[in-house]
Amino acid sequence: MGNSKSKTYKRVLVPFSEEQLAGVFMNHDRDGDGKLTKEELKQAFEYLGSRFSSFRVEEALRAADTDGDGAISMAEMGKLIKRSRK
Repeated sequence: MGNSKSKTYKRVLVPFSEEQLAGVFMNHDRDGDGKLTKEELKQAFEYLGSRFSSFRVEEALRAADTDGDGAISMAEMGKLIKRSRK
């Protein structure tokens, strides 16, 4: 009969384009206010496959939240996308 060894699959990260990232982030603006809250950012990073989504949120806010309101506005989205591609 066949070999019953289970296969182990390696997780491979596929890079997203800036347009794809923008789409993901825009789709996670659940309330449609034009800003991504911490919770919306966390859900977006989880969707993108981040294992440490809470850490990524804090890192993203430090890098892109230039007005210090605790959310990422559409004006700050470019910085978030560039940071997220790293």
